[in-house]
Amino acid sequence: MHGEQREYAEHVAGHVTAVPDLGGTSARAVYRDLLRFGPRSRRDLTERLGLSAPTVTRVTRDLLEAGHLHPLDTVALAKGRPQQPLDIEENHGPRFIGVKVTADEVHAVVTTARGNALEELVMPLGDTSAEAVAEAVVDPVLALAGAHPHVAGVGVSIGGRVADRRRVDSSWILGWEHPVDLADRLEARLALPVTVDNDIAAMIHGLNWFGIGRAYRTFAVLTIGVGVAIGTVVEGRLLQGRSHLAGLTGRLPVAAREDGAPEPFWRSARTAAVVEAAREAGVLGEGEGVERLRARLAAGDPAARALSADLARTLARAAAAVVAVVDPEAIVLGGETIDLVLAADGEFERTLRASLPIAQQDLVLRELGGDFDQWARGAAVIAIQEFVGGEV
Repeated sequence: MHGEQREYAEHVAGHVTAVPDLGGTSARAVYRDLLRFGPRSRRDLTERLGLSAPTVTRVTRDLLEAGHLHPLDTVALAKGRPQQPLDIEENHGPRFIGVKVTADEVHAVVTTARGNALEELVMPLGDTSAEAVAEAVVDPVLALAGAHPHVAGVGVSIGGRVADRRRVDSSWILGWEHPVDLADRLEARLALPVTVDNDIAAMIHGLNWFGIGRAYRTFAVLTIGVGVAIGTVVEGRLLQGRSHLAGLTGRLPVAAREDGAPEPFWRSARTAAVVEAAREAGVLGEGEGVERLRARLAAGDPAARALSADLARTLARAAAAVVAVVDPEAIVLGGETIDLVLAADGEFERTLRASLPIAQQDLVLRELGGDFDQWARGAAVIAIQEFVGGEV
């Protein structure tokens, strides 16, 4: 760390207000339930969590005294004694910083305990070496922590394989072929707890805890852009698998090559693959990229529209495979080039629904858009999950 940065980090650390610990398992269970599902009375908490009334009384008292909860107005019931709901202290409670790292930018956001964004920063990333990425994460975190002193944790999401929410084993997007103990490096610089996870996993955790995923017990997310990914939440929990690769891969076959080998999702849907196909089709010239393709689509170019339709059908085949295996209530589409799919005048939905039986025709389709707000917010949510504890 450079001298000026070290001095600033020490200054920030001296002004960061320590966040009281939540306490033991029962206290965390109470806080977690209120955090995710909203205000409840002590009696409701007792019934929902299977805790004794004295335990709920004790832990809620401790959480109130620590400033983690606050009481709401008493509610009169038709029968029985009036109940006073409790809720988490969001306005003056702990803050969390989420950082989404791409190949050329760092997107950072500071949120409340419910993942509501308060301030965002976007900074360029000119070097993707491990040391340069760590430094690029430190700068916006220090700036946000200086402005929001109640920071309780930092979450970082990266496209790659991540172990134990600490170590990045590999990242083709950043060119990392060997493990990087990223959480350790960042904690040494920030003096704050740091959690690291795969970017699509973090984003889905955000949707599941505080986003559109709250409406569904089982849903799938498909994203396309520089990388591609498919993630699924089954009965309220992100499916990860033995190697934490379940759904977090673009290797799902979506077609067959001329030699009979399966064509993986990533080979057809990544931005680089789409641009290459556009150049081969004469839609793009040498040196032209996605922005030019968007312009051709906006102008109604037939060849560009045909390419968009092909991409939509590819994504629909991947979605159909997920629906066949998982039977989700909803499919959520996202990623920085999802607009290329949506430009195909409903081709994605037509192709997908044509593959579904009558019983699955009520499948809900949702869109995230192409910006990185949800991704950075998801990174903050993994820090929130670590603060709260328990299963994710």
